[in-house]
Parts: sequence; structure tokens; C-alpha cells
Amino acid sequence: MFFRILKKELQKKKAMNIIVLLFIMLASMFVGSGLNNVVTVMNGINYYLDKAGVGDYVIITNGPNALGALDGMLATESSIENYRMDNVVYGSQDSLKKDDGSEIETRNTIIIQDLSASSFHFFDMKNETPKALEPGHCYVAGNFMKTNGLKEGDIIEISLEDVSLRLVIDGKVKDALFGSDFMGNTRFLLHKDDYARFTSNEIITEKYSGQVCCIDTNDEAALTEASTACSNIAFAKPVSTVALCYVMDMIVAFVVLILSVCLIILSFVVLKVSLSFTISKEYREIGVMKAIGIKNRKIRFLYLTKYLGMAIVGSVLGFFLSIPLNNLLLSSVQDNMLLGNNFGILLNVIGAIAVVITIVILAYLSTRMVKKATPVDAIRTGQSGERYSKKSKLHLSHARRTGASTFLAVNDTVSSPKRYISIVIAFTICMLFVLMLVNTTNTMQSDNLIDTFATRSDLYLDSVSETMKTMTYDMDTLAEYFDEKDRKLTELGIPGHFSQEEQYTYNVDVNGKANRVICQYGYRIDFDKLVYSEGTAPRNRNEIAITKLLSDIIGAKLGDTVTIDFGSEKIDCVITAYYESFNQVGEVLRLHTDAPVDTRYMSSAMAFQIDFDDHPSAKVIEERKAIIKANFTHDKVETAAEYVASCINVVPTMLAVQYLLLAITIIIVILVTILMEVSFISDEKSQIALLKAIGFPSRKISRWHVLRFGIVTLFAMILTAILSIPMTKLCISPIFGTMGTSRIDYAFDPLQIFVIYPAIIVLTTLIVAYLTSLSSKSIHASDTANIE
Repeated sequence: MFFRILKKELQKKKAMNIIVLLFIMLASMFVGSGLNNVVTVMNGINYYLDKAGVGDYVIITNGPNALGALDGMLATESSIENYRMDNVVYGSQDSLKKDDGSEIETRNTIIIQDLSASSFHFFDMKNETPKALEPGHCYVAGNFMKTNGLKEGDIIEISLEDVSLRLVIDGKVKDALFGSDFMGNTRFLLHKDDYARFTSNEIITEKYSGQVCCIDTNDEAALTEASTACSNIAFAKPVSTVALCYVMDMIVAFVVLILSVCLIILSFVVLKVSLSFTISKEYREIGVMKAIGIKNRKIRFLYLTKYLGMAIVGSVLGFFLSIPLNNLLLSSVQDNMLLGNNFGILLNVIGAIAVVITIVILAYLSTRMVKKATPVDAIRTGQSGERYSKKSKLHLSHARRTGASTFLAVNDTVSSPKRYISIVIAFTICMLFVLMLVNTTNTMQSDNLIDTFATRSDLYLDSVSETMKTMTYDMDTLAEYFDEKDRKLTELGIPGHFSQEEQYTYNVDVNGKANRVICQYGYRIDFDKLVYSEGTAPRNRNEIAITKLLSDIIGAKLGDTVTIDFGSEKIDCVITAYYESFNQVGEVLRLHTDAPVDTRYMSSAMAFQIDFDDHPSAKVIEERKAIIKANFTHDKVETAAEYVASCINVVPTMLAVQYLLLAITIIIVILVTILMEVSFISDEKSQIALLKAIGFPSRKISRWHVLRFGIVTLFAMILTAILSIPMTKLCISPIFGTMGTSRIDYAFDPLQIFVIYPAIIVLTTLIVAYLTSLSSKSIHASDTANIE
């Protein structure tokens, strides 16, 4: 008899049972994939860098006679346990062409090396070791292929000095060291014979060669100090700094993590509501079973068995679906990274088991009402018939203008708000993270972040080849170079001048301890444009500003004095201000424009900047942008907002994740709306039948249900829009803060926050609620005499 009752129970309410099974499956999917994603993302960069063999400390050399610059330190420094070093050749965008001769876009310096001689580990798109290359073939790292519309099998030409090679691209590889958006260097891996063509050229070996060294160390501070004695060092940082270069990728990864956690919470909230609702509606069955003598324990065991069976089936299906979902959620991050963990699908299994256990617990708690149920409840339709307070202060007489359907919808939401709390929670949680991501992406595409990269100018001209050329000039030649550019602007009838943010590497002594520090210097910039977070702007050559991140690293605070070795002289400099910068992942200080810099110590330079003297409008700037693009040999000419997006270089990925999150939110909205509407129709079957008996058409009943969902969804969207602004600052600012920039001026778009995205959710809810409400047509006035 027990199993016969259970069989009929499953067959009788197929719709509700299928919906509950569907949500169990979704919960298993989200919990399994979410748990796997949480562990994967938390391992994140450290897992990737460890698998690639990056080590504890990275030193990169370049410039004339850079080969062998580290040999002395590597041979004598006791803090070095082991090291891996590759010889490389540097080039620029001018070194590259497509097979048809068209231009190729790259950011920063390109790096060429022999794959077979490399001591580092690269990974193909399947996260496996790349196959060996044949002569005339190459691999490319980073987003180079995607940016330039290239695919496997296409041909590129690499030229340097009098060496030129035509190479077939065999595919993309993941490069842990240079593959991040902030590093921005494209690495080309060649066959040893092709690489030998470059190194056999004496000019290339002398001027364009360098070394990349990854070191395992037992004393990072000692190694940092030892490296200050070496020449030709362009980069010398611990692996933690390299990891920070992936901060933009990790923003995406942590969005996936937060999404996964929220989906887990949402799944359990909806499951609790659906289980409580379905069991609470079993008043007739429970009353009848009690009337024929079945004990409470047996009745509860019956329902526990039912939901245990559904939990097992749903969790098994969810487990298999969680694996592709896991890959889908991480796919936008894994293009440039190797994310993984040592547990594999075990975490998905644990997630499925956790869902089964949770369902049984929720079912057990929900069946506590069995103890209170009596055989009389089967007759009274689960109601006691007693109420000692008014259900609502609204009166039907107020519905003359709004209509009965609108009155019923408003009255329901006002009188029984707890009934709709699960809808508000579900919609608010999902939509909140969509809007947080929208706010973050909009900020990355705006000019609000320009002060964290460079001084604000009208246009930015980016050219790796021109920048590399200026780095070889002395200060007098550099002045002539900029004077010539200014004259050309005048000849074009454009009043303005050029400037540039340059970076110099100097030894900075703090209390007797030497530190190699990147010092930012504004060549011909308007120093008054600089923004500081604390203190006063440097006014003399012996005053500097510093980021708080670098301040913590070297132990020099506001008001302290440090000694900078400029090569020609040593100057005691006072720290007068803190400022914020994304450059060098926040580890940088700013020199005064009168500081005695020398291009011999220049490690890199940013885009050329143009400031127009007549303060033109945005329209005029766009017109001049086209003129400058046509008359100056630069790879890119960009506005401030475009330059910020180019520097961050993760906006397309953020947009992809944003649309994925919106799609998932829409799916959840559809499923929650269907579940709740079916539940409402089942719960209100007697009321619907009674309304039809007194003359209500099905059209008005559908309108009542749709308006009710509209009111609840609109409230959830208003709440979400209001919360999205503080929550964006609360959740995203700490991620930016890891790079020394915590005071972010976010670009909030009211149209998107308060209109476009909420409208998408509201319209989706109304359409789904309407289509689901059509099932109420099957309820007839005669059903008032036979409500089950």
C-alpha cells in the first residue's frame, strides 16, 4: 500500500513534480559547477604560474649587450636556489606584417624565442604541451590572433634589420608570464633554425636581444637588493607582482565565482519555497491518511522517500550537466589562463551529494506540519476558517478607476508580501550582479580611469616602434624629436603640443636598503594636471609622489626622505604626496619635471599625448583625430576613453561575461516565474473558479496574475538599481585596490541601470507570467463544487 500511495502521488501532480525536479537538477548543476569554480578561481593564478614554472622571482633584461648581464649575480647570490633562463629577441609592431602586406596590431614590445630551447612551460588551447614546430612555423601567445583576425594556417612576416621570415601560424599558446593584459607583450615561439636566423645577425644580438630569467629563491628581499647591481634590467619583480598583472582577468573570474555562489544560494531558496509549498498543499492527502490510521512517522517517511527519489534523479542529471556548465562559465577566462584544481569532477560529485542531503533536510523540516494536520483539514481545504484581523486596508470600492484585476493584484502584494519574498530575492540577487558588471564594464570603457594611467590629454598616439626609437635618444635629441612633432602640428593648422609619460628605472635607497624602482616622469606634461590622493604636489626636483602600494613595499611613508641614484648624481628626495596608478601594477613613484633624468635609464614609455591649446569640442577632437592619423606614423590614435580601454584590454571579455550573466538571469527569471505562477494557480484554484462563477472572463484573471508579477518584479528591479551603485563600490573597489588604485570614479549610466536592463527582466517576467496564466482557462465555474 505504501508504494502504491507513493506511485499515485507522483502521477497525480506531474506538473508540480516536474518543476520541483527541474529545480533540483538546476541546484545540482549550480552547486556542482559553482563549488568547482570557487576552488578553481581561488587557486587561480598561483596554480597557473606554478604549472608554467615561473618560480618566485622574474628578471627581464634588454638593451645593448644585455646577454650575460645576470651571469655574475646568478653565480654568486646565495639566495638563489634554482633558475630557468631563456634568450629572446625583441621587436615592435613594425616588425610584423600579414601575408598580404597589411598592418598588424600589437601592444608593447614583441618577444621572439626558440620553443625547443625554452625552459618554461607553455600550453595550447587544450591545456596541453604544444607540439614541436617544423621550420617555417610558429606559435603565438596572447590575443594577437583574435585582435588581428588571424587563424591557424595563416602566414605572417617577421622582419628585423636585414632578416625577414615568412611563418605559418600553428596556433595560439597560453603564456603565463607575458600573456596577461597588463603585460601586453606578444610572444612568438619559433623553430630553432628560424630563431638562429635572427641571432646570427650581430646588430640584432647586440641591440635587440635580452634574457628572461625565472628564479626560485629562499630570500626575496636579498635577491631584490642583489639585482640592483645588475645592468640592463627592464623588469625585476617577485611572482606576486606577475600575478597582479592578471587582475583584470581575475575580475572576470571572481564575477564567475560570485555568480556561482549566488546561484547556489538562489537554488536552495527556491527549493525551500517549492518544497514548503507543495507539501503544504497536500492537506487532503495527509488528512485522509490520518483518517485511515496512518501514523505521522509513516506519512513523513512517505514524503521523505518521494523527495529523496526526486533528489537522487535530479542530482544525477544535474551532475552531468554541471560539467559543461563549469566549462561554459570559465571559458571566457580560460582563453589566456590555465585555471584548474587537483580535485577534478570530485567537487561536482560532492555538490550533487550536498544537494541530495539538503533536499532531504528541507523535506524533513517542511513535513513538520504533518503533526498539526487533522482529518478535518481534508474537508476544510486546509483552512481553519478563522481570521481575527483585516487582510488589507484596501477596499474594492477603490477599484472603480483601476479595475478589478489591478485591485486584486495590488491587494495581493500588499496583504501577503511574504508570499512573494522568494521572487524578490531571486530577481534581486541575479540582476544585482548583472548591474554590478555593467557598471564595472562602463567604467573600463570611460575616461574616468585615465588619471591612473597617464595625465589627461585630448588624444593619445600609441606606437611601439616610435617609442623604442625615442628610448635610444639622448635628452637633446629627444627634445628635437618633440619640437619637430610640435612644428608639424602647427603646419597642419592645429594649435597644440606633444608630451609623453616615461618610465625610468633607478635605485632608491630607503634607510640603507637599495630598491630598484620604476619612476614615472612626465616629459613636457602639464604637471598641474596630476591628481593626488593625499599630501601636496611635488614642487621641486627633490620632491616626489609615491603610490601607497610601493610605499608599503619599500617602507617609505609620506614625509620620509629617500635617496635616488640618477646616475649623474644622487638626490635626497622627500615624499610629499600619495597618488594612485595602475602602471607597473601600482608599484611606481612620480618624479618632478625638473628631476635630472637620463634616457640611458629609461625602461619604457607610454603613448604620445597631444593637448590642444584652444580646448576644442569633442566633435572637433574627432575631426583632428582623423587628420593626425593620416599625417603621423602611429599605430593608434585614441581619445582618453579609448586609450583606457586599450590599456585595460579586457573589455571584450567583460562584455562577454556580462551577456552570459544576463542570459543566465533571464533563464532563472523564466523558471522562477513558471514555478511560482503554476503554484499560484494551483493554490488559487477555488478563487479562480469562484471568480468565473460570478462572471470574470479568463482574460481578466490572466491580467490579475500578470499585474501581480509585474508589481513584484518592478519592486525588485527598483531595489536592485538602488543597491547596484553601493554594491559595485563595495565589491569591485577592493579588486582594483590590489593594484594600488582604490578610489575609483565609476561611470554609472542611469539609462542602463534604471531603464534598459530592468525593462528586459520586467518584460520577460510579464510575457512568461501571461503565457503560464493561460492554463487557468482549464478551470471552470463548476470546479467550485470539486476543488482538489
